[in-house]
Amino acid sequence: MTKQTDTPNNVHTLHAYDTDLGHMHSLMLDMTDLLVYQLEQAMQALDYGDAELAQKVVSRHKKVKHFEGKIDGEVLNIIARHCPVANDLRYVLSTSKIAVELEKIGVEIVEFAKLITVLFDPNTSDPNQKLLTDIVKIGGLIKLILDKLMVVFESRDSKQAYALLQCDRDCESELQEGIKHQLTLVLHDARMIRRALDVMQMMKAMERCGEHCRNIAEHAIFMLDGIDVRHGGLAIKASCINNPS
Repeated sequence: MTKQTDTPNNVHTLHAYDTDLGHMHSLMLDMTDLLVYQLEQAMQALDYGDAELAQKVVSRHKKVKHFEGKIDGEVLNIIARHCPVANDLRYVLSTSKIAVELEKIGVEIVEFAKLITVLFDPNTSDPNQKLLTDIVKIGGLIKLILDKLMVVFESRDSKQAYALLQCDRDCESELQEGIKHQLTLVLHDARMIRRALDVMQMMKAMERCGEHCRNIAEHAIFMLDGIDVRHGGLAIKASCINNPS
C-alpha cells in the first residue's frame, strides 16, 4: 500500500479549505456581533425615548440580511469546491442553519424598534415608565443570551450551549410575569390600555428572540458535539443540561 504524502497541490488545497472555513466562521461571529449591537441600540432608543435611533436600527437590518447572504454563499462555495464530509459537513450545514436563526432574531429586533417609534411618536405623550420596566428586564436577558452565544462561537465550547437550551423557558417566564404586571397597571388606570398592548407586543418580540437563541444553541451542540437534541424531547434536553460533558 502506497503511503500518502502531502504534495504541494494537496497542501495548497488544504490551506484554501481551512481559509474558506475560517472565513465562514468569521462571518457568523460578525453577524452575531452586529445583532448584539442592534439590540443595544434598540434598548438605548427605548431608554431615551429616541425614535430616530430606533429608526436607524430598522434601517440597519439590511446589513444583517447581507451577512446571511454572504454566509449562504460561503456555504455553497465550500460544498461545491471541497465536498466536505463527516465533521466538516456537519459544521458547514449547522452554520447555515444558525445564520437563518440569527436573521430571524434581527427581524424581531426590527419589530421591537418599530414599536419604539410608535411609543414615542411626537404627536402623542410619552408612555408611563412603569410600563417599560418589563421590557428592560427581558431585553437584558436576551442581551445576556446573545453574549453567551458569542462565547460559544468564539471558544467552540458546547458547555455554554447546553445551558442555553432552557433560555426560552426563562424568557417565557419573564413574559408571563410581564403580562401580569401590565394587566395590573391597566386595571389601575384604563388609559394605559393602548400603551400596554404595544409593550406586550415588544415583550413578545423579545421572547421570540429567546426561542431563536435556543434553536441556535441546539444547532451549536450538533455542530460541535454531533448530538442532535432538537427532536429528543424535554427529557433528553434536561439530561444534556445536567450532564453537559
